[in-house]
Amino acid sequence: SLQIGTSASPVSGTIFITALVFCLLLLAWGRNAFSDVELLQNVLTGTCVAVSAANDLSQDCKALQLCGIPPRSGFVAQLIGGLAGSIVVPCALYVADDAYGLGTERLIAPQGQMFATLVDGLLLAAKVPFKPVAVGIGIGVVGVLADFLVSRESIQIPAMAMAVGLYLPASLGMGILVGSLCRFAGEQVRMCTKSSNEAFLRTHESILAASGLITGSAFLDLCLGIGVLAGFSTEQLSLFTTSGEEGKAPLPEVLQTVLAIIGIAALGAISFFNSLNGIADHTVENGKGGGSLQAGPGASMM
Repeated sequence: SLQIGTSASPVSGTIFITALVFCLLLLAWGRNAFSDVELLQNVLTGTCVAVSAANDLSQDCKALQLCGIPPRSGFVAQLIGGLAGSIVVPCALYVADDAYGLGTERLIAPQGQMFATLVDGLLLAAKVPFKPVAVGIGIGVVGVLADFLVSRESIQIPAMAMAVGLYLPASLGMGILVGSLCRFAGEQVRMCTKSSNEAFLRTHESILAASGLITGSAFLDLCLGIGVLAGFSTEQLSLFTTSGEEGKAPLPEVLQTVLAIIGIAALGAISFFNSLNGIADHTVENGKGGGSLQAGPGASMM
């Protein structure tokens, strides 16, 4: 859960392009030693903070505008959030790295590994496997063209989702797929059971529920990480075993599989229920601002 993020803005793509440009500039200047990576790291860190802050500000201001609230009314909250984030985020990264190890099997970092591959292959080794890169570019072009063509039929197959699915581990990708299918099923049932006025209007409570699950799980991971730094062993939370460990109750593998399926089904049911019974999209006129709020997929991600 510490690895998953959802955004309507291509922050990681912007940072990736920045890293690519700076790597090429350093190569042109002959600065491709390992000591030069520290310079690149500082530049990318500053760029990442600036892009992320700009992304957050733009999305929040747009959300305020959609609700008919003057964006200036949110400046104080933005300032408080920026100051709090500058304190909380470094602490969270410290706990995550020291307790679990960023980039390890316990806390994999697919984006970090992607950037490390770029820096190591392009800057340090000055050797890039152009064939895989060319294949990736070709797949990306096909994905974008396909998204553009089917968008004329009101169908969405976003290329960004395909790109995320390529570098995220399969364990996360399967969870996203199952959750998406459960939401889709809920929307289809809604179309068959609701009145004609509401049947084709989307609901977004399932996205909010999924965001809550991700945030809650990440918060629990951080709390456990603090405990690990204080000397607590997470193995103490394991009460059952399928491999005959001493001091733990035996649990047949079949029962373990059944319990896992029940847990996945329960999470899928949350997505299905929220998609089926959520509040449908509608237009709300705001008397003060004179604007309107049209809920939609983009707004739901803010």
